Amino acid sequence: MAKLFYITLHELQAEKDALVKEFTELKTKIINVESDVVKMKNNLNALSGAVQQCDKLIQTATEHGKNDDWVNDFYKQHVKEKKKKKWKLWNNILKTKSMTILKKI
Repeated sequence: MAKLFYITLHELQAEKDALVKEFTELKTKIINVESDVVKMKNNLNALSGAVQQCDKLIQTATEHGKNDDWVNDFYKQHVKEKKKKKWKLWNNILKTKSMTILKKI
């Protein structure tokens, strides 16, 4: 004689609820992972752009270094600033002297 096995409706509902809960949790995790992947790809693109910019700056610096033109540019800028300061000082001295002379008159 065969043994009879059965499952109650309550047991089936409990199993379904457990499966739905696990499904929902896994779906949420997948959404979070996909969101993280998008963020990581954006960061990767930003880093790639930064590397390209560094390459460009390295190339520019290398070109300047070949001709030593940066030395001339730096020196010219330094001399220009020095002259500006000197002229400013002279102008202030002249203004002060002329104001003193005018006051005396």
